[in-house]
Amino acid sequence: MHVDLHTKLKAMLWDMPEVSKMKIADEILANPVEMFKNDDQIFIKALNSLNWYELISLVEKQNLLLLLTDSTIQKLFPVQRRTYYTNARRLLSKYALPAPR
Repeated sequence: MHVDLHTKLKAMLWDMPEVSKMKIADEILANPVEMFKNDDQIFIKALNSLNWYELISLVEKQNLLLLLTDSTIQKLFPVQRRTYYTNARRLLSKYALPAPR
């Protein structure tokens, strides 16, 4: 799956030079939460390009809940995708487990 995900990340970054694609894809795989937190446009591209299971495997449910902010969701297109991730955030928060003590 790792190779397949790397390929999808590079395809997601189609509008960048090849060297940048490789570097950013590697950075996303190394530390996806920090990368998505620091670059909203890359996270929006991921939300538009990757499926739910790929996102969860990259950042885990708890981190996805933190990354899905209102401002990020409002930048998604089309409207159905906004609705999808608004509902996903609602469900993630509803079923989120408390942190261990």
